[in-house]
Amino acid sequence: MQRRSLARTLLAAALLAAPALGLAQQPASSAPWPTKPVRLVVAFAPAGPADIIARLLGQKLGEVFGQSVVVDNRPGAGGSVASALVARAEPDGYTLLINTSSYAVNPSMQRNLGFDAEKDLTLRSPWSPPART
Repeated sequence: MQRRSLARTLLAAALLAAPALGLAQQPASSAPWPTKPVRLVVAFAPAGPADIIARLLGQKLGEVFGQSVVVDNRPGAGGSVASALVARAEPDGYTLLINTSSYAVNPSMQRNLGFDAEKDLTLRSPWSPPART
């Protein structure tokens, strides 16, 4: 019984996280998306809460998209390892990041992150402004 309750709680959290990733909206004039697997980079270790939510979210998004969603755990340096990986990825919308607000704090704590969080990453959440095109 407790296991079922935990699964429901995690599923609810994953569904709430979907809009935070900006995946729920797509411009009507754009080409069909996705046409290839989506990579969901998680800035935390496997088997933790963020990983479990990412995997549940990835499974549901895969069903909705009709494409695979691959969860890629890249813990380390307060989320900077995963953030740098996403910042260097092709800006085509197929590499997404699950991280905490550490991406905003890390520049003040580390001299050279290898990326500029403001220029290289686009925040997508229900409270963020529309992406610049």
